[in-house]
Amino acid sequence: MTDIETRIRDSFARQSMMQTLGAEIDDVSEGKVVITAPILPSSRQQHDVAHAALSFAIGDTAAGYAALT
Repeated sequence: MTDIETRIRDSFARQSMMQTLGAEIDDVSEGKVVITAPILPSSRQQHDVAHAALSFAIGDTAAGYAALT
């Protein structure tokens, strides 16, 4: 694991919002960070599918970390 990957994973572990969503980092590579999250009952909207805020939150986080690579 590279120093930057370690920094990203350590930073991610301190994000309580990502923990609440059950999100995990699946991959860190140059220019790319992949984060996934299950569609928990607490992150669904009225039609019983994932709320857009779930994908926005993990996408925003992944893009920010990808910029650091």
